[in-house]
Amino acid sequence: MKATAVAHANIALVKYWGKRDDALHLPQAASLAVALDRLRTETSVDLGGAEDILELDGKPASPEQVQRARALLDAAGIREKARIVSRNDFPTAAGLASSASGFAALAVAACAAAGKKRSLEELSALARLGSGSAARSVPGGWAVWENESARQVFSPSHWDLRFCVAICALGPKATGSRDGMRATRESSPYHAAWIEQCRRDLPRALHLLAGKNLDGLGALAESNALRMHADALAAEPPLLYWEPATVGCLQALRSLREERVQAWATIDAGPHVVAICAPETAKQVETRLRAVSGVLDVLVCSPAEGARVVS
Repeated sequence: MKATAVAHANIALVKYWGKRDDALHLPQAASLAVALDRLRTETSVDLGGAEDILELDGKPASPEQVQRARALLDAAGIREKARIVSRNDFPTAAGLASSASGFAALAVAACAAAGKKRSLEELSALARLGSGSAARSVPGGWAVWENESARQVFSPSHWDLRFCVAICALGPKATGSRDGMRATRESSPYHAAWIEQCRRDLPRALHLLAGKNLDGLGALAESNALRMHADALAAEPPLLYWEPATVGCLQALRSLREERVQAWATIDAGPHVVAICAPETAKQVETRLRAVSGVLDVLVCSPAEGARVVS
């Protein structure tokens, strides 16, 4: 009645920012993301206790977090009380998709602990109920999510890229993605245009990914990310997830491109910048990002596999 699973956060190149169903966490437009090896969550589930307990990064979780974990267990048909211990190797609730890796690992570990056989598609759909983007962390690699579950469109080995994650702040962000998405959808005058843009971007991104076109895919990902943040900035009240270091990283990457170094940015709902580059330029990109005032650390990542049981 105990199992441990590992999953990786994913960074979207064509973003998910807007739900068509808030209760079921179904997106308004399909997204494309890649799982990153150094953004790792390990979660253990031990069934059969007296009450539900959730420990996150060594501290008791909030009642709301316990409730979200219990809702996922109920959806899996697991009635036993659970002791859940989850730890992230990267900042939690800070805009690096820790909820994606967290709920992906929870879905896989909980089903394994309960002895419930579930397909990858079923596990992806289950994880989605905890956090929409968790659907993409279950299959891992390069994944597309549109409906109940995500599917891997290319394996992690398809393209040996690097993703330099510049940590631009510590602590949780002021507005979570769930609330931010809802506010943007309900109040941004640009939101309908943003969703249509994503629908145009996805097929092009998949074509560029298949052809391993770094300039094309990087430019598309950066444009898509900036448009998402423009949509959020137009919400009422405006949602500004960036820090000064975020802007500094964007300027640093622009300078690198002027020096003929291919490096492009993507930014989820948070302050951190993820630079997409080739392996041979990753050290140069990392060094330039570390030199930006306010950058606390840079994690150099590669594409990662999907969620799996480790014990």
